[in-house]
Amino acid sequence: MWTLTKVPCPGYRNCTELGKLVLSSGLLNTSWSKISEIHESNLQSKDPPLEFQVYKEAKFVFVVFAAPPVCIDAFSNCGSTLVPNPESQDANLFSFLCSKKTPSFSLHTTALQLFASVAKNKSLTDLKTELLESTKPVIITGAALGGSIASLFTLWLLEKVEPELKRPLCITFGSPFIGDANLQQILENSVRNSCFLHVADATQTPIAKGFEPFGTYLICNESGCVCIEDPKAVMGLLLGGNTSLEGWRDYGEVLKSFDRFSMAEARVMVGDVIINGIKKRAEKKKNQRFDQLKRLDEVKISMAYMEWYKKDSKKAKIVYYDRFKNQPAAFVYEIRRRVMNNYWDTMVQEVEKMPQGEESYLKKRCLLSGNNYRRLMEPLDIAKYYHEGNKEYITTGRSHHYVMLEKWFKQSKLNEPLRGTGTDLSELLTFDSCFWSEVEEALIVIKCLNTQEGEREGLVSKLVGFEDYVWEIIRKREVSPEIFLEKSSFMTWWKEYKEIKGTRDGFGSSPSHFIEFMNTGKYKTYGKPDSNSSG
Repeated sequence: MWTLTKVPCPGYRNCTELGKLVLSSGLLNTSWSKISEIHESNLQSKDPPLEFQVYKEAKFVFVVFAAPPVCIDAFSNCGSTLVPNPESQDANLFSFLCSKKTPSFSLHTTALQLFASVAKNKSLTDLKTELLESTKPVIITGAALGGSIASLFTLWLLEKVEPELKRPLCITFGSPFIGDANLQQILENSVRNSCFLHVADATQTPIAKGFEPFGTYLICNESGCVCIEDPKAVMGLLLGGNTSLEGWRDYGEVLKSFDRFSMAEARVMVGDVIINGIKKRAEKKKNQRFDQLKRLDEVKISMAYMEWYKKDSKKAKIVYYDRFKNQPAAFVYEIRRRVMNNYWDTMVQEVEKMPQGEESYLKKRCLLSGNNYRRLMEPLDIAKYYHEGNKEYITTGRSHHYVMLEKWFKQSKLNEPLRGTGTDLSELLTFDSCFWSEVEEALIVIKCLNTQEGEREGLVSKLVGFEDYVWEIIRKREVSPEIFLEKSSFMTWWKEYKEIKGTRDGFGSSPSHFIEFMNTGKYKTYGKPDSNSSG
């Protein structure tokens, strides 16, 4: 006999606290009474349908699902249906749950088919809209297969629930698992996992091969109850048994037993392996837990160091990109660079574990900080890359986390800083964090052109393309004025490019806007207040 005063578990809520809250609130008893009411009304029916009832009460809205009885053998042997990513032609109601790391998962075929048969029903669609607008907490519940349908409905509803809104709570009783290990993994990295509380009799809850638990479990037997979220521990505690979904397990008797056991002194008979496993997995998960904002404050200190490095370089009239590339960086700056890269790389990995619908849940503070980090720090990664003699950074050297931070910021549609002709751009970070890699590639093209390495026409075309690219970001005032510092790599490129254009044919006869901008010296006043030098 083990006394579990608290079972630590990973997740959005503490499991024991959730158990105490639900028990003290009376939600379990209320949910079960409504399930029993529907069950009693269906006893006279030989072929009861899949149905749901809505109860609007003073404090809560209850949605109760009841499913027709299914032989446990048929349910266990029915198999699973693959749920592909949203971009697939076979995408279905639950494809939105797929993540970048886990692009597909499987749901139990019987449960999925039953739910899909009613999901198109206008009354259920209207209910979904109504619940999303509800000001009262929503409780979704069901027993046995009805609980499985309740879980699917909750997942379906959660697609449209914004992170700042109250999420529904799904309470099931003796319901079989509905998803595979991939779904479990996806939900473990999602706030949605906290929306499920499953009440289970340790000896009678059906277990089907190939399916795994998710959410929080309130598991009971004759010795008492325990509230846990650790999937492996749940599997270890549920013994399965010869139960039938055609039968009826009276969880009213189980709920009465809760009165005899305080959650603070919950008891359950388990072995050393399970208890130790719970503790080890919980501790491991706790160590892996990613606290975005707390660590972000620490990372901002490193950002401040690098911003100072940039300003100090500017005082010395050298672009910090070129300084980092051509002079060995002080150890402290290299360490700061690595700290920030590791943080944001981990951040992106964590987000990509989430269902795709939750990628946008990055807090505004993180999106803005990530964008500033990318624009400030990626040039240093580029400097290191080309200093080592590499080529084609964008296609072969760029870190995935930079790609995703740029993509997410663009998708967020957050406002960029004002940069009209009356705006001082001296502190502007170049929007395109890969600008310096474009400069390096243009320098490589000029070298090839001078040494006759490669087809001249193709090389010239690349240089003209780079010129067009540069003029566009100058015209939009999206590039920092520091690129025009006399000894910058960009000015090195310009001087060589200007010489080639003046001494060789194939570049056209009329000067472009960019050539005029550079030849007339307008670049010297670019980015200064009240300057119209960008054309």
